[in-house]
Amino acid sequence: MRRLAAFAALAFLVPLVASAHQGGSPTSTTVPGGPAPADATAGQRTPTVGPAASDPPVVSTEPLALVSGLLAGKPILPVPLADPFLLTEPDANYIYATNTTTANIPVYRAATGDDGSVDYLGDALPEVPSWTAKGFQWAPSVFARPDGTFVMYYSTPQPPTTDGSPRRQCISRATSRAAGGPFLDDSTGPIVCPVDQGGAIDPSVFVDGSTPYLLWKADGDCCNLPTIIYSQQLSADGLTTAGEPVELIRDTQDLEANLVEAPSMITNGGKFVLFYSANDWATPNYAIGVAVCESVTGPCTKPLDRPWLSSIDFYSGPGGQEFFDSDGRIWMIHHGFLPGQASQNGTRRLYLDALEFTGDNPVPSRVGRSVALFTIILIAGGAAVALLVAVLLLRWWIRRRRPHHTSRGDGSPAAATDAVTDDL
Repeated sequence: MRRLAAFAALAFLVPLVASAHQGGSPTSTTVPGGPAPADATAGQRTPTVGPAASDPPVVSTEPLALVSGLLAGKPILPVPLADPFLLTEPDANYIYATNTTTANIPVYRAATGDDGSVDYLGDALPEVPSWTAKGFQWAPSVFARPDGTFVMYYSTPQPPTTDGSPRRQCISRATSRAAGGPFLDDSTGPIVCPVDQGGAIDPSVFVDGSTPYLLWKADGDCCNLPTIIYSQQLSADGLTTAGEPVELIRDTQDLEANLVEAPSMITNGGKFVLFYSANDWATPNYAIGVAVCESVTGPCTKPLDRPWLSSIDFYSGPGGQEFFDSDGRIWMIHHGFLPGQASQNGTRRLYLDALEFTGDNPVPSRVGRSVALFTIILIAGGAAVALLVAVLLLRWWIRRRRPHHTSRGDGSPAAATDAVTDDL
């Protein structure tokens, strides 16, 4: 029964993540345990219209461990996935990450109704523009434009300097007609590059109504400057900025250790909730913080004097968080090290959790484990009821199949066939 319940839960939870899409009717059953408020949204994108994405070739297939990921806090994919971003499309979810040894921007696809596996599609950005350099493509984020095409933002080195100073990370963009790529960066230079603040990294798209914004970090920790998270409006096509950057937060708390980065935003009840990573990314001190903002351009305040999510028994150094909507609930992906492996040489892996707002508290709680447990209990209970009904139906059918009896003249029972023989 345990194996049956676990298998059923896996079959239930896979389409939950694989078929999630914002702005349309869900294609999977709503997760039990209470939906998110109707006005809660991850705000990551606008609904997709236009032609369906093309079908890129599959390089390999990886197992997707949703049940153990939610219940036991284990990675949901057994591959390197630092600074992840998840884009929901009607046909599938697409997961992008920081460069690996084989890809500038690796991309994975979990198709709707899949059986618990994820397809690795290879490099979403097979070529970088001539003004930058390979090997430093970080923290991608993808904007699904209303015309059915896509813009990817990513950190990459600025053009070579003439004065011999170090090349800082800046933000560029690439476009594609398909969510899985390939994306083409035809730019002649970065769209965000505040070299006087140390450069810029960690772009994250947030759509306020129909207006796209780019959240990003001024990379001041490279050169003893403040680290600041900005919000900046984008043009309608997402290819250029359409206004000056506005400061949301900067490093102000001791627990942040002079570093805030990796911004991402959700909304609830008219509030804009900004999540960010803080402290040294290669140590167990790396953690996720939260701020509450009046709008996508602030002002913002930090309601907690502690991290919102820090290292626990199951993973170390959580960060790089991003959010997506599925069936009325907000879900979070983030990276982390396996316990005891946080270091610059360690491998960051992908984790999943669910969020829930309670009352007037603008800061949500993590409820992924309870959602998964409730789902398994519900499915196990349903399986038990189905088994009981099957047993009762079987007993009824067996009784119906038993031969009928009649009585002899002396009152003793006799089979109906015996009565027929006597007559003969």
